[in-house]
Amino acid sequence: MNILIVSHQFYPLNSPRAFRWKLIYDDLKNKGHTVKIITGTFQEKSNDDIFFIGNQKSKTFINNVRTRSNQVDSNKMFINFIYLILKKVYRLFYKTFAWPDYSMFWLYSVWKNRKHIDYQYDVIISVSLPFSSHLAAYILNKKNQKKWIMDIGDPFTLKENAYENNKYLYKYLNFYIEKKFYNIAQQIIFTHKESSDSHINYFKINKEKIYIGSPISTFNDELFEASKSYNYNTLPIKLGYFGVLTKGVRSPENTLKFFKNSDFEFNWYTNPDSKLMVNQNKINLDNHKFFDMVSRDEALDKMTSSLHCLLSIGNLNPGQLPSKIIEYISTGKPVIHFAEIDDDPVIQISKQFNNLIIVNTDSNLPELKDKLNEIFLNIDTFNKETFIKNYSAEAITNNLDIL
Repeated sequence: MNILIVSHQFYPLNSPRAFRWKLIYDDLKNKGHTVKIITGTFQEKSNDDIFFIGNQKSKTFINNVRTRSNQVDSNKMFINFIYLILKKVYRLFYKTFAWPDYSMFWLYSVWKNRKHIDYQYDVIISVSLPFSSHLAAYILNKKNQKKWIMDIGDPFTLKENAYENNKYLYKYLNFYIEKKFYNIAQQIIFTHKESSDSHINYFKINKEKIYIGSPISTFNDELFEASKSYNYNTLPIKLGYFGVLTKGVRSPENTLKFFKNSDFEFNWYTNPDSKLMVNQNKINLDNHKFFDMVSRDEALDKMTSSLHCLLSIGNLNPGQLPSKIIEYISTGKPVIHFAEIDDDPVIQISKQFNNLIIVNTDSNLPELKDKLNEIFLNIDTFNKETFIKNYSAEAITNNLDIL
């Protein structure tokens, strides 16, 4: 089978969607399929299967603006101030005018190069976020009219906060395009039932098109051995958070209130904006350490060899599932998930794994510590078979409508 995957985000970009589809790509190749990728992620190594579309120079400039605007250097205050102004202008422009999202210029590049993309494919798969990937697939498939599979990460029209574009300007356009694509596509993948249900009800999607394809990761025996050999008797208990926080979507306020009187040591591997969100709360800075974000491999090494347990913060709406939770679980380490809402989709996942603890505002620290100690004592009982069966790339590829 000849398969074309359209995904603005792809490996080596350090993002859950990029890693998800790198695993799926590898598994499809191992099963004998011919797979090609169109992406907006620059490829440092040449790969005949991957076609990069975009302007690397402009991306480098934007990344430099972001980095310089966050630097504190008394000798370059004026230059850093200019970069800060540029970043704010950039954000204002995109928040006001960008459609369908921040990757609109990449979408234009795909449209401009569409006649040069001559891959012969039987199935086209588009991956969001960003939603632009679906528009790119629609443009490429308009002439060929091949089978189309959509993989939906976060909501687009139904996103409740941190909108992808100006909802006041583009509300009806968002709805029209998204509904049109769901009508055209042959299969639509959602990461969890709550997201699927809300989209089915709002867009009147044919339920026969729907497949629940959970977030995925890999199970690594060496990392699991590192988790098992960690000295859990040491104090203080070191808790690690890896990823970003987003105002209105994933906020740390209630989590920090819950742990306010604890003696846990928090290790935050996050970006400057997220660090600011944490520091806006009344916290004991002696108990909080901040680090730059690290690559996935380095993160997994730190998770298993340097920390007692891992922290997950739930989203404020059931339509979004923190994909990092699956990677956390795969280590076998105790995972503490703070649920902000009663219908948090992670609660269902916790029924499958004994190393995942759900807490909320009604929980108490002594009970949490008792549960942690129980997992510490039984760290080697992680259900590897259940994880591989439900949360591996093969779990997805076995259910793709590609025949």
